[in-house]
Amino acid sequence: MTELSPVDRLHKLRTLEEWLTWQLEHTRQKIKTLEEQAQAIGDYVTEPERRAGRAVGVTIHTATCPKIDRPAATLNATDAQYALVKDSSFNHPCENCRPDTALGLAN
Repeated sequence: MTELSPVDRLHKLRTLEEWLTWQLEHTRQKIKTLEEQAQAIGDYVTEPERRAGRAVGVTIHTATCPKIDRPAATLNATDAQYALVKDSSFNHPCENCRPDTALGLAN
């Protein structure tokens, strides 16, 4: 196998760097677009929890939480706060995004 010269290796690495920079900017733009869409539909998202096919509770997430698997509904801040305070045994905050902290309900 032929070894590349330092100049050739440098050229290949610069090309890779340009592609990775483009990929990173493209990914950041997608994230920004999705965050804007999530904010437009509501600040908070509910996700039903099921065990053995039965609903056992609802997890409330911030709209941009990466842990949302099965979104069910969107809520504004007032409704999300009410849901968490009204029935904390059924409605609970996501451990990842902590909407209760964002809503001023947790220390």
